[in-house]
Amino acid sequence: MDYRPIGVFDSGIGGTSVLKQLIKLMPNENYIYLGDTLNVPYGTKSKDEIVEYSLKCAEFLSSKNVKQIVVACNTASNTAKDELISKYANIQLVDLVKPLVNLVLESSVNHTIGVIATEATLRNIDFKRKIEESAITKQITIVKKAGPKFVSLVENNELDSPRAKAIIREYMSPMLAEDMDVLVLGCTHYQFLKEQIAEFAPDVKIIDPSEHTAHETMSKLQSEDKFSENRAKGKVEFFVTKESKEFKILASSLLGFECPSPQIVSI
Repeated sequence: MDYRPIGVFDSGIGGTSVLKQLIKLMPNENYIYLGDTLNVPYGTKSKDEIVEYSLKCAEFLSSKNVKQIVVACNTASNTAKDELISKYANIQLVDLVKPLVNLVLESSVNHTIGVIATEATLRNIDFKRKIEESAITKQITIVKKAGPKFVSLVENNELDSPRAKAIIREYMSPMLAEDMDVLVLGCTHYQFLKEQIAEFAPDVKIIDPSEHTAHETMSKLQSEDKFSENRAKGKVEFFVTKESKEFKILASSLLGFECPSPQIVSI
């Protein structure tokens, strides 16, 4: 048994989509969530900046004596993977490629799969190589699109605004024109717009890798015998690196319970 909390971090509010899945699978665990709201979004930053921010977030969570660090950010997982793994043994990364190959093919009739992600994720060499290899091996067409405007929609709580509808139309229309029938949300922020995307493209199946990440985390903790075995429901602490008026509102809405106000910390 291990009663230490599970740490989760993202560049902002987006990683709470992973946190939601973790709580669903392991409701009796305690969690610490860190949103690096000072530096959001990571997806438009340089590799050096993303690595620096990711390591600082991991260091903060490590200082809280967490038993597992979940990197609930696709950009950080792809861009700072080597640096995080080399320094922290208890790291769990978001994996876009595995659910893309294992889950999406069952749903795609056209074998044309869309991946919308941050600019940093799409330009990552390792990610591009894995995606291209998967496309060749499975004989599928992958339509890639950067969606940087989605992050600001989420962080500013503009999910149902006319601007959101216009941006969804801007991003989705060219992907639909290529017969995409499955869409992978390649950034944890994008899950907040899942319903709005589905409304615009009702015939497209939307895949959220957050669930896969949560299952991988649970399997790892189980294999290492690190479940807390608390009988009571666990608690969640929230930290941010810059004040965000929308953070508590969005987190409470997504998670389905009244979240405490986040504490502001410097990392």
